[in-house]
Amino acid sequence: MKKSFEITSDCLDIVKRIKEIDEDYFVVFDLSENKFQLHNHSQWKNTYCLTFPFDALDERAYFLTLKTRVQNSDKLFAEMEEENKKLEKAKIKEVLNDFIPG
Repeated sequence: MKKSFEITSDCLDIVKRIKEIDEDYFVVFDLSENKFQLHNHSQWKNTYCLTFPFDALDERAYFLTLKTRVQNSDKLFAEMEEENKKLEKAKIKEVLNDFIPG
């Protein structure tokens, strides 16, 4: 059984700053995973948005929340697509280097 609790305040006011982005956001600490999660009350059925990939609740969580907002989805998908193209080119180059005698 998953156990978690809502973080209502913190010494850096990260939760407060996240709520300024969207008042329906709230932060939870998942005890089973030892991770902070972002949730949104306005989402139907499931409030989960993302798990922060950081051990501490700091400004990185705030900036990740800003970056991953629905309003920024087009930009985020474009960034992901560009990164995938770079990775694909690097992989092709690596494979070709393995087959070309040096």
